[in-house]
Amino acid sequence: MAAKELDVRKVDEIKRLKKMGFGKRKIARTLDIHRDTVTKYFEESSSPNQDIKEGPIQPSDAWAGSIDWQDIREQMERGVSLNVIHDEMLKKNLISIQYPAFWKQLQKRAPSCTATMVRVFAPGSRIEIDYCDGINLINLGTGEIIKTEFFVGVLCNSRYTFAEFTMSQKSEDFLSSHVRMFNFFGGCSQLLSPDNLKSAVTKAHRYDPVINPAYTRLAAHYGVAVVPARVKRPQDKAIVERTIQIFQRWFFICVRNRIFRSLQELNQCLMEYLEMFNNRKHRVFGKSRRELFENEKSHLIPLPANDYQVSTYSRAKLSRDCHLSFEQNYYSAPYKLRGLELEIWATPTSVEIYHDGERVAFHGRCKTTHKFVTDPKHYPPGQEAYADEDIQKLKSWANAIGAATSSLVEDLFSGPYPLKNLRRVQGLLGLSKKYTREKLEAAALIANKFDQKTIQYLERVIKTNQNGLHPKGEEKMTREENPNLRGIDEILLQ
Repeated sequence: MAAKELDVRKVDEIKRLKKMGFGKRKIARTLDIHRDTVTKYFEESSSPNQDIKEGPIQPSDAWAGSIDWQDIREQMERGVSLNVIHDEMLKKNLISIQYPAFWKQLQKRAPSCTATMVRVFAPGSRIEIDYCDGINLINLGTGEIIKTEFFVGVLCNSRYTFAEFTMSQKSEDFLSSHVRMFNFFGGCSQLLSPDNLKSAVTKAHRYDPVINPAYTRLAAHYGVAVVPARVKRPQDKAIVERTIQIFQRWFFICVRNRIFRSLQELNQCLMEYLEMFNNRKHRVFGKSRRELFENEKSHLIPLPANDYQVSTYSRAKLSRDCHLSFEQNYYSAPYKLRGLELEIWATPTSVEIYHDGERVAFHGRCKTTHKFVTDPKHYPPGQEAYADEDIQKLKSWANAIGAATSSLVEDLFSGPYPLKNLRRVQGLLGLSKKYTREKLEAAALIANKFDQKTIQYLERVIKTNQNGLHPKGEEKMTREENPNLRGIDEILLQ
């Protein structure tokens, strides 16, 4: 029975290793074959009468023998792009071939041990969404470095890509990026696959995640479904992950020496590169993303007649003063709901408050902080009597601190809506726990004189006005003006 012929690939490998200077024994151990077999093919390759036939390593492949392909594979496992390695070797004149031939030699000489699978999606079926750290902005006036976030959305069938920089991953920025992304695509996919950030997922779960209500409302407006990727499973959104890697190794590097002073300037630059990216021929599909998108576009869900009005969602408890706290401001709601947790839906211009799905209050959104936005109808009838217990307790507390503090509290409660200042008085008197009562009383004297009855003013007086001066530099209050002063200098310096 004739001996079984050696596999042609091993024959080729014997010849290649011989060219690299390997001995017979080492080749036999490497390929797990008998040394006599190696000797046989050594003699065949050395025969002067042998036809000139080199197998896979043609004269044009001779350059590949001098390259450490295993080292290249190890660099790639550490996160270095093969494109970058290829470009570096071209610049150093180590090679002179194009990327496809370089990639083929790598796959042949140092194949990856990791199995991969190309995922195929139907046109218009899925958009994958992810964030990464963006490019810093610089305030040239102050030198301040301002961080940004990089939002990317990819249509999985065509790989057509939308990207932009935002100031944060908060719900308002996250949802606004979706609106701009849908307008960029000219339609929506059937399914959105985001990461598990709080703006998308309130509570992550492998099988039953809780979607953020604001994100659910946006999805309902556009008629799409939301299926988040599993926690710590980047393969669930591998397409957008890969796209982000490309941008980080390409666009981020290309503009690394540029200074951007505004988000608008940065996004304008990005759009120029994004156009190039979508028009570039895809190495696997042989067409550009834009060409593939033209076939997918007709399968997208049409956009609604009106753009989605971005609204964020939160919850807060209605306090005894008939106000709840939202974004460092206070908004009123009906007194009958005091003590209950209410839903807040906020747009850039309005704040709506809901209870059991019914809207109970509507306010314009305050642009500053620490302000009360109040509808008098939300107070109870006979409100002072209704809250008499709270008010009387606070008045007694103020009396115990001193006459000036008591006078300040009386003034705050003397208006037509005393409940409006209930929270302020609580915070004002609470300063007596942080500082001494004597210091609070002395600060209240100054506040009464200059008609400044805010917590911030009182605390600023206590902290910075050791000589009893008004914070803006007005004259010192004297004993003649207030015989009970007892020397503010001495009190504040205690």
